[in-house]
Amino acid sequence: MLNTNSAADTPQTPTGVWTGLMHHDDRTDSFTVSFALDGTIALRTPHSVGTGVWSADRPGGFSYELTETPVPAADHPGRVRIQVEAHLEGAGYRGTGTVRVHTPDGAPAHAAASAKFTADRLDGGPAAWHDVVSLGAHLRGRTLHPGDEGFEEACSGWLLTVEHRPAAVVVAADADDVAAAVRFAAQAGHPVAVQSTGHGKSVPADGAVFIATGELRELSVDPRAGTARIGAGLRWGEVVAAAAEHGLAPLCGSSGQVGVMGYLTGGGLPVAGRTYGFAADHVRSLDVVTADGLLRTVSPAQEPDLFWAVRGGKSNFGVVVAAEIELLPLRTVFGGQLRFPVEDARQAAHVLGSYLGWVKDQPEEMSSSVTLMRFPDVPQLPEEFRGRSLVLVRVVYVGDGEQGARLVEPLRALGPEQDTCADMPYTQITEIYQDPKGPVSTHLRSALLHELDDEAVAELVSFIDPSKPGGPFPGIELRHLGGALNRSPGRPHAVGTQGAAFHLWLRLPAPAGQAGAAREAAGQVLERLRRWDTGAMLPGFLFDHDSAPERVRRAYTEANYRRLAELKAKYDPNQLFRINHNIPPANR
Repeated sequence: MLNTNSAADTPQTPTGVWTGLMHHDDRTDSFTVSFALDGTIALRTPHSVGTGVWSADRPGGFSYELTETPVPAADHPGRVRIQVEAHLEGAGYRGTGTVRVHTPDGAPAHAAASAKFTADRLDGGPAAWHDVVSLGAHLRGRTLHPGDEGFEEACSGWLLTVEHRPAAVVVAADADDVAAAVRFAAQAGHPVAVQSTGHGKSVPADGAVFIATGELRELSVDPRAGTARIGAGLRWGEVVAAAAEHGLAPLCGSSGQVGVMGYLTGGGLPVAGRTYGFAADHVRSLDVVTADGLLRTVSPAQEPDLFWAVRGGKSNFGVVVAAEIELLPLRTVFGGQLRFPVEDARQAAHVLGSYLGWVKDQPEEMSSSVTLMRFPDVPQLPEEFRGRSLVLVRVVYVGDGEQGARLVEPLRALGPEQDTCADMPYTQITEIYQDPKGPVSTHLRSALLHELDDEAVAELVSFIDPSKPGGPFPGIELRHLGGALNRSPGRPHAVGTQGAAFHLWLRLPAPAGQAGAAREAAGQVLERLRRWDTGAMLPGFLFDHDSAPERVRRAYTEANYRRLAELKAKYDPNQLFRINHNIPPANR
């Protein structure tokens, strides 16, 4: 094994990362190899990975032995065993060796071949992928490491303010890949992070085995049962379109770009929530890979505690790879947006105050929100928004369109400059909010609020007052709660409004170099609204600062948080799933 005295002198030993060529059987193969001080070696080629040991018994000379496995192994059965004697030549090394091909059960496949090796040093330390390289041998999908083509893209997502630097990315091809990645991470001591579309990015996944579920795209609709089975790689727009072919609809949120599983496991606040409750209310079962690497199907009849915990606990309890959900017999709704220009704070207060008075008389079939926005005067924005302050009211009425129009009439009487409210197919429901489809650099915060009075109105409109020069330029959305959202669901879960009247969703632009200013401005907004803050939050909206432990507790009732912590101790006592809004195991 390793002679540590000589290994300490990097130029005299192979410690580090090398790129080279292997010549054998009239062919030439490229490889990258990493030598670590502990005597281990890790190999990568375009089609295989390998692990083994190396030793140095004289300055400038060394030997190594490794086993190479084709990737994916299922498509290329067999293994290659390589033994090499080599010597250093400045910044490179040369060597000769023996290559032996074996079947999966270890039997020789054909005669040993002689090989020659040449390589050049890339770096003096082991590769970032050194201890996770063998992961790829167990998968049908792809394994990406820092520096690989596609690595940065796989780590990125809709929210650009959170950057991931994982040890490896597993682009899972199926649930078995997810289970293999979880087992590997547990054995190797790496945490697990999971992402489908990146809308739910909350904390950096540094050093993690990062599982990308975007290729788990199962989708089937059972129109007779009124259900859909959906894979973790889908977005809501795809599910809405598939269900609509049968006159059915899922309870989606305001964006068709959001991934289904992060939304469901966070509870899911639908645009028609006052009528139907949280999306989690309508989940029938989940397929989840837990920290022991087992794939479990959980439902009210199978492991009901875990079924309860995952719907609200998000990725604290495992990686959800598929779900069965109930669909609604909805073909159309009455909905749209009313846009009001704001010339001064007084006008904004009139529109906001009128909206707050209007919602008090609305039936549960009417769901709505109001958003206060102020835009900078910059050429990057469309002219209709540049330098303006606006109040936007969005409505979704589940019922007769004529009745919906009558209910919205008091808002129309306020004189919006734009009014898109009309009967529409459910397939257009996510267009009401016009959420950005591409990635954004935005600081996000949230809260649950009590009923709002005139003083609250004055505070809110002050943030978009056109008479005040300069930033910040917030978007402040108030989603009206109540109705089915405030009732206990038929299939209990860990999500609830805790009696709040409104959900506050705060978004501030955070371009490169200005993240700190955005965080400070958001904190000031929340501080000035503290009098109306219930102290509670929704688990599906815990981003950035709100992923802090003391704020995570606020997303649950005290009893629910204790139960979640106890179940965390049962299903993930070693905190394998901690790259999230983390719920530590009880007694830790």
